[in-house]
Amino acid sequence: MGLGTPDTESFSSYLQRLAQQHCLRPWQLYTYELVPLIQHEEYLLQKDTKKTSIKQIFLTNKTTSSNLSVINGLQSITPIILSAIEQLTSRQDLYSLTLVSWLKVLDSVEPLLKHSCAWCPYCYQVWREQGEVIYIPLLWLIENVKFCPQHRILLENTCPYCHQRMLNFCQPGYCSHCGEWLGQRKPPLNLATYFSSVEYLESYQRSISCLQELIAITPSLSKRPQIQDVYLYLHERCVHLDEQGLKDLSFSFWIRSHLIANPQRCNHAYRPGISLHFLSEVVRCFNITPSQLFL
Repeated sequence: MGLGTPDTESFSSYLQRLAQQHCLRPWQLYTYELVPLIQHEEYLLQKDTKKTSIKQIFLTNKTTSSNLSVINGLQSITPIILSAIEQLTSRQDLYSLTLVSWLKVLDSVEPLLKHSCAWCPYCYQVWREQGEVIYIPLLWLIENVKFCPQHRILLENTCPYCHQRMLNFCQPGYCSHCGEWLGQRKPPLNLATYFSSVEYLESYQRSISCLQELIAITPSLSKRPQIQDVYLYLHERCVHLDEQGLKDLSFSFWIRSHLIANPQRCNHAYRPGISLHFLSEVVRCFNITPSQLFL
């Protein structure tokens, strides 16, 4: 759903709907379909030195959260699950439902994805009334996203009836514990009241806008973006900035850019990933779009 737009469906939502269409639960989809395809890569050693079991990701009928970032995000295990599902469905575009294309650009140390499901009750209600497919967009699951960009209301992560957080795999629109409908029309919020200054609000909106475009352009990528693409662009631009241009950059951004613009001071063997905030600052300071940077 929503492929090629900022409202692209999340991979975890797609897996839930896929299992439901075949009258299965996610753990049954794993047991009967995925095991034969991934049995040789059952465990992967993660950066935190803990072993993550693919089986544990799907067996979440009794516990909440913790594995959404593995399914939808920047983990080395994500492509394995993607590849297996693409074989089963004969699709080649499911990577666009995750952030895996940005694995070599974004900082995976930063908590990029939420620990549990989040949703916009207004979107759910509108989709239900209009007879549209109800799903969970990838955007809602990203940590930086606190509000629905369309309706300007807080994204919710706790059921208003039983007050529990959703399980990893839940039927979109319904509580995974009590089964109650989660849709509801609510008035928009004055976002300025949630930020300490106009500058913080504008910075938040720039980050979300940048993130929306990253999600939208993912299917159009001719190759997986690399962090070197960003560093090279910054090097080429920063070396031509005059004194006034440097003053226009925020202090922290200028420091980072200055280091990038002086290759002799950078470790070429290791180029760290960047945060969404830093990427949005690149877009702002040089008046470009993510599409211009990566396409």
